[in-house]
Amino acid sequence: MRIGYGVCVGSWDKLQRWVLPHTAGRPLVALAGQTAITAAYNTILDAYQDADLDALILQHDDLELVDPAAEAKFLTAVGEPGVLLAGVAGGDGQNGLAWWNTNPVGHQVTDAMSIDFGARTGDVTLIEGSVLVFSPQAIKTLRFDTRFTGFHGYDEIGMQARAAGGRVVVVDLDTHHHNSMGFKSEASHAEWLEADRLYR
Repeated sequence: MRIGYGVCVGSWDKLQRWVLPHTAGRPLVALAGQTAITAAYNTILDAYQDADLDALILQHDDLELVDPAAEAKFLTAVGEPGVLLAGVAGGDGQNGLAWWNTNPVGHQVTDAMSIDFGARTGDVTLIEGSVLVFSPQAIKTLRFDTRFTGFHGYDEIGMQARAAGGRVVVVDLDTHHHNSMGFKSEASHAEWLEADRLYR
């Protein structure tokens, strides 16, 4: 399995605790001190563009892949015809970036609660951003829209994949997002609202 990893790092301690244990022996590009996740992720995609990978996994530094078969399941997903992106949750995106409000699919454990939308697999338009898996074609052809500044709005990448004729799928595998959910500050909430306005 030829898999690369990429992380926009807010905390090296979190990276060491939650990401490194399951990336041993795999290439990893980790960028710290970033001001926009879209630009950081594009830098990571550019770094892997000429690599011969079967998949690239972009994940948050507080996202733990609990499922021991996570890599194999992701590879199976992005190996399906037309699949450009895969993740663990998503929705249809018809009502803005709040994908969880309309036809959500998937599940995830967080520090605050266990989320389960019922259906655990399926095609979606927007995908939950804590883990984004790019197919080989997506690594070469998709880039995040840098009009989304800061750390919200990057899940719009699913819309680009769909516009390119690709599929975006949710995979049934266990993760733990070591996050309390919600917005960390009023400024973060305002940033999300602006990203939602831009998306619409």
